[in-house]
Order: sequence, then structure tokens, then C-alpha cells
Amino acid sequence: MYISVLIPTFKRASLLSYVLEGLKKQTFKDFEVVIVLKPSDNDETESVIEKFKKWLEIELVLQNSGYVVDALNLGLKRVKGDIIAFLDDDAVPCIEWAQRHIESYKKRDVGGVAGNVIPAKFEGSKIIEIKGASHIIPNFRFLSYLENIFHKVWSQPLEGMENYLVYLSKAGVVKYNSNLSRIAWRQPVESLLGMGANMSVLRKAIKDFKFPNSWILGLAWEQFLGWYLWKKGYFLIFNPKASVYHLIHGQTLTRSIRNYRRALLRCIEHNLLFYRLYGSEPSLSLLYRITWLIFSSLINLKKFVIDKDHQQIANLKGKFYSEMIGLKWLLSKKIGDGTYRPLLDLQKLNR
Repeated sequence: MYISVLIPTFKRASLLSYVLEGLKKQTFKDFEVVIVLKPSDNDETESVIEKFKKWLEIELVLQNSGYVVDALNLGLKRVKGDIIAFLDDDAVPCIEWAQRHIESYKKRDVGGVAGNVIPAKFEGSKIIEIKGASHIIPNFRFLSYLENIFHKVWSQPLEGMENYLVYLSKAGVVKYNSNLSRIAWRQPVESLLGMGANMSVLRKAIKDFKFPNSWILGLAWEQFLGWYLWKKGYFLIFNPKASVYHLIHGQTLTRSIRNYRRALLRCIEHNLLFYRLYGSEPSLSLLYRITWLIFSSLINLKKFVIDKDHQQIANLKGKFYSEMIGLKWLLSKKIGDGTYRPLLDLQKLNR
């Protein structure tokens, strides 16, 4: 099988070089790299790409406008592989990464594979793994009696996702199953994909798929695509051996107003998944959604009052804005002309 590795990138020349170095060292060699670049002034990304063309089959696609999902749509038009593997421009693949993804498709009807995303830091020019940490596998812990009640009330998975590591709840929220934590470190488990930093899909399974133009940051696009494959009857798995190192860096970690707005936008886009799927996924429930809003908002308030965690204010505002945008979207579909574009409201919040 032939793999197309799809990497959207913007202003990450120094980090992209580590990613391409990781691809250069792969044990499996039968792949192309499709890089969708949104150019910017004073960035050396094109020079980095040109350097690695000596070792890798790279196709560069320039993105003149739009956001992350627009970059993905551009890349999906250009890929040639039987398998499309998604990588972030700050996610360095382990040496057997491509091989592990290929092996995962040997099981019948597998349509998508999520790999582990392990946080790592720099020590000089070396990449050092943070042992025992994962962005996908949740920390195992026993839930309190009250937390168990809350979980049963507002974290119920969609029917058929009860044993998924990453699943979608009936409230339309992406959740992680801590009961599978210990197993997921050792062997493949079912999962509604994971992070775009490290996942792959069968190209023929998404032949007619295109991301709608309703994202800026692209939060939960992975689960949107995973849900699409799941509804088509494909088997989705998480393979812990298909790993990448997610580089911890300071390029976007400033305390500016801009960064606060970005945190708010992340929250809003993540919560909008419910409204993206509502009407197409019959297991989603407005009652579960309202219950989730009440309980999760109370938890946000508690953490703010007791722990003085100011991120909780952004979470509360994010819930408010996501429901306002979502209800406008829903009403436009139900009783309006269906022309409402949530992207316009998201762009206003991103200014």
C-alpha cells in the first residue's frame, strides 16, 4: 500500500524540519508528502522543504486564503495514496510510525487509525519524551460517586461507541474513556480517531468527503471525519505503537489578548460539534445537551471560585457563544432559509 502524508503548515519552519527529518528516517519508505503551506513573510518554510526534497517525495501546495480545514481540503484533492496519513507540523513521527499505520489496515473493514501523541520537549537540539504522558490516553483514575452520577447523566456515549477510547457523547461532546487507559497503552482499541497530529484514513472511504467551510481553528475536525467513517460502517481503531512526539514549544503560548481570544475560539469550535452533526446523528439529544451545559458550567464556576482558575471564565464564555451560534444555525435549518454561515460569527470573535 502507498501512503500520502498530509501536513498543513504556517509559520513553523524550524519545527517542520524536525517533522521531515522524522519522515526521512521511516522504516517504511513507500510514501509521498503533501505539504499545504500558507505563505508568510520572513519565514523559511519553502527553503526547509526544498532541502528535504533530496530524500523525500514532496509535493508543495500553496494556500492563498482560508483556514485549517481549507488546507485539508486542498491537500485531499492532491493525495495519491491508498492511505492518507495526517501529521501536524510540530508532530515528529517515530521511526516505525508509517509501518504501524499500514499494519493497522490488515484487519478487515478498518477505515481509520489514530496513533498515540506523546508530548516531548527540547533539550538542546534533542527531543526528549515525557514518560507516561499522552494527549490521547487519559490518566486512569477511579471516579467518585458524584462523578459517576454526572458521567451517567451527561457523558453517555452514542450507541455503538460504549467501548471507544475517544467517543462522542449524546450531548455532542468529545470524551475520553479512562476505563480503557491501561489497555490502550499496550494494544489497539476501538476509538473515534484522536488528534489530527497523528491519524490516518483509507482514501477510498472518504472519496466524496469534503470539510464544510465553517471552522477557523478546526477544533474537533478529527471526530467529524471519524463520525463520517463510523456512519459508513468502517471499523476505527487507536494503535498505541503508531506514535509521534508532539513538540512543546512557545510559539503560540503568549498572554496576549489575541491568545485569550484564540482560547475562547477553541472552546467555541469544540462545542459546536453538536450542531455540526445535529439532524444527521439521531442519537444526539437536546436534553443531554442542556444537562451537560448545566453541570459543566457549575464545574467551571466551582474551579474558578475555589482554584482561581481563570481559564474557566473562557470556558464559560465559550459555552455561551457556542450555544448562541449553534441555535442560530439550528433555527436557520429548521425554520429559516438555511443560509446562515457560522464562520461569519467566528470571524468576528477572532478579530
